[in-house]
Amino acid sequence: MDANIAMCRLRDAKQNAFDEACCAFATNHNMAALARKMEMGETMLRNKLNPEQPHKLYAIELAWLCYHSGDYSIHNVLYSDLGTVTVALPQESEQKNFIERTLLNNALSGELSGDAMQMCTAERLPRSTKNKTLAKAHAALGNLVLMISDLENRTTGATPLLSMGLDFFANGAPIPGMS
Repeated sequence: MDANIAMCRLRDAKQNAFDEACCAFATNHNMAALARKMEMGETMLRNKLNPEQPHKLYAIELAWLCYHSGDYSIHNVLYSDLGTVTVALPQESEQKNFIERTLLNNALSGELSGDAMQMCTAERLPRSTKNKTLAKAHAALGNLVLMISDLENRTTGATPLLSMGLDFFANGAPIPGMS
């Protein structure tokens, strides 16, 4: 019996977090533009994101919503207890090199540090400030994951061997039979 009560508490907490994430998502995005991309009515989309309405947001709709908006914060709320984070992989036109990712990480970290300083002295934390700070934190996490992915891709397969070979040849190393 205690297990059932504990499960219901976890479910209620997760449902409240999901509802809050849906409300924040609706506040932070242009629902009309997203509804057009998803070929859904704007009112229906707003109703699906509003916990007070009887309409429910289905998993496939959530996936499309996150895909079209580029915002995976609702997914992250759902998966946070599992220890996972959802990050969108960049399109070819959006890819950044390692230096750009490092500089972006520093900028996002600085903004988060500034927010933390303001939160320490504030008496209460408004919902809008919380949502903006969470969006920055999700962007920073996404950037870090992409940095890790870039590093792993650079150090696997034949690429490191080729680059070491090219460095070896370019720095004037003697080649057997050619010296």
